[in-house]
Amino acid sequence: MMTQTESDRFVRGRGSVTVTTRKGRKVRIRHIRPTDAGLLVDLFHHLSPETRRFRFFTALPDLPDDILWREARRYADFNERKQAAFIALARENEKDHAIGVVRLVLDKNDPDTAEFAIVLRDDYQREGLGTIMLDLLIQLALVRGIKRLRGISLADNEGVHRLIQKCGFPVESHTSHGETTQIIYLE
Repeated sequence: MMTQTESDRFVRGRGSVTVTTRKGRKVRIRHIRPTDAGLLVDLFHHLSPETRRFRFFTALPDLPDDILWREARRYADFNERKQAAFIALARENEKDHAIGVVRLVLDKNDPDTAEFAIVLRDDYQREGLGTIMLDLLIQLALVRGIKRLRGISLADNEGVHRLIQKCGFPVESHTSHGETTQIIYLE
């Protein structure tokens, strides 16, 4: 568990936090940096077809390297006034590997609302890491004065629906055309 000082420093963009999953694995979470594209490419290659479908709304095949790297660079290097993202890292074979990402993007038409998304590598799901990462993102949103977080997922993505429902804030859900929109009210 992190102290209030560590939490305050972290949500303001400095430092990292180390957490322990339910299985006892140590994971370091920090803000994404522009140099993290390689970590994001590696994460993509370690997602199952089902996890890819849940995150990207289609079971993306292995993409050509040029497209994958271009997208990874775009996801790693963004305008910090309009977006934020955390990356979860695990040490494997003496090297850091990305095992999860959570991000938010401010709604350009409503500065009180941000859309968020989360993805975890399959072998780290159901260990409490998604809950921790969403909690950190909510803390960051609160510090930034965001009043609503909107998550859009496939209607059959029960894992993310449960994650959002247990976030500790009021949630409104609506399902239409195979997609579920959930609004977390932070006010």
